[in-house]
Amino acid sequence: MVNKTYQITKLRFIALAVSVVLLLTGIISYAVLGGFNLGIDFQSGFSQRVQIANPALSLTYTGDDSVTVNVSNGTISLVIRDGNGSRSLEYLSSTYKTVSEMATVLNTAVDGLQANAIEGEVPTSALITGFGLASLLSSDGFVINSSNQDRTSFVTIDDMRNTLGSSASVQVVGDEYEQIFQIRLGNEEGLLEDELSKQVSSSLANEFGEGSAVVLQSDFVGPKYSDTLLSGSILIVVVSITLILLYIWFRFKLAFALAAVITLVHDTFLLIGFITILRLEVSSTTIAALLTIIGYSLNNVIVIFDRIRENKPLLTNVSIMKLIDTSVSQSLSRTLFSSLTTILAILPLAIFASGAIQLFAIEMVFGIIVGAYSSNLLAPALFMWISKDKKGTTRPVPTVSTIEEKKDVDNVKEVPADVVVPNVERKQKGKRQQKK
Repeated sequence: MVNKTYQITKLRFIALAVSVVLLLTGIISYAVLGGFNLGIDFQSGFSQRVQIANPALSLTYTGDDSVTVNVSNGTISLVIRDGNGSRSLEYLSSTYKTVSEMATVLNTAVDGLQANAIEGEVPTSALITGFGLASLLSSDGFVINSSNQDRTSFVTIDDMRNTLGSSASVQVVGDEYEQIFQIRLGNEEGLLEDELSKQVSSSLANEFGEGSAVVLQSDFVGPKYSDTLLSGSILIVVVSITLILLYIWFRFKLAFALAAVITLVHDTFLLIGFITILRLEVSSTTIAALLTIIGYSLNNVIVIFDRIRENKPLLTNVSIMKLIDTSVSQSLSRTLFSSLTTILAILPLAIFASGAIQLFAIEMVFGIIVGAYSSNLLAPALFMWISKDKKGTTRPVPTVSTIEEKKDVDNVKEVPADVVVPNVERKQKGKRQQKK
């Protein structure tokens, strides 16, 4: 038994009020903010992540061999392939600290390779390339850009919106001074990906200079694919909740199943409201987070309901409120510690990661908190309201006297139907004895 029983059921109206307020906040935010911040997965069109960065170093190669260059954290790596195989050269940013120093050493690295420092005083640690992939060098030239290091002067989101027009959706990624932006364009005209990419590149080149926009990521989704993915995602969530209802109904009772499903729907809508308020991107990662939270919350709910079912035949002389309080108190430490442990494991990803992984981690942290709250406060209250046991008490515990009486009753032999008990005769004898 648990050392201390918390009166969980007394908080049921407070929990209900908190849930209603949070759900209404999400609905109002959805209406005021104009819906979800749909990602490229659910909205047909073009999405591109670009960084405004000035050209700092240009490389040209006129030799006969194949030379590729890659930049990672300012370190430049060259891979030379010829008839005898391949060899690699690496130049660390910690050794060659400025672009001019890097250009000097690259000019002597490979025959036919020419490096030109466009901004020689820029630190090599600021060097970046598009997509972060290796590029093949040729006589046409390859430009390596440098990210902005000035925290007081940088391109703002308003500058980008004025450049791209009202039809483009622009968001800042990371710190503002880094000048990284997520750009989304609708595709109502049915243009191809190359045409949309050229429109964005041309607008940015005219405003910030040729070669100043570094493409970090580019995605394109057609209208048919986005519609299919959206309908499929909704179907997955609905089917999952329906199967959960059937499973709990089969394992427990209908009251348990309805309480669990209402709790899961509650958690799902709270997470959706959280995503709407913070304007987080709704993508396939969001669907993965929703399904994960549903499974996590379901596990907590089943643990508590299973404890209620186990305690019901044991605690037969207590009210249903006391039964729920005892059962939740017995599993409370397990639920809280498992939730806290999971949050501590995911929290670094939510803080230090980026992109889809960071979004998934943020949604998971909020979902785990909501799941712990709903499984301990809301789900037991819903079960109590839905349960048919309206009186709130169970059958009394048999005492020693009632057990002995039951044994005496069991020992009494049944009287045959054809035997008449002489009740009147016994009464007459009794009166005669009184007269005597």
